[in-house]
Amino acid sequence: MIPNIIKDNKKALITATISIVITLTLSLTFTVNITNNVINITQEKLNYTQEKLNQTQQDLDILEKFVDRHV
Repeated sequence: MIPNIIKDNKKALITATISIVITLTLSLTFTVNITNNVINITQEKLNYTQEKLNQTQQDLDILEKFVDRHV
């Protein structure tokens, strides 16, 4: 009887360990996916900001040329 209890406990421990590993893997995968989404959104915003900065610099260059001609 005791060997059966030990065998059942080992099976239960293995099953619980596998369940925990699967749960942690799924949680980590979910976290990585969210992190990647945040990184992608941040990159898109940075790209947009860079485009606006480039446009502003071009506008300033044009304004500077205009001022140089008329001052």
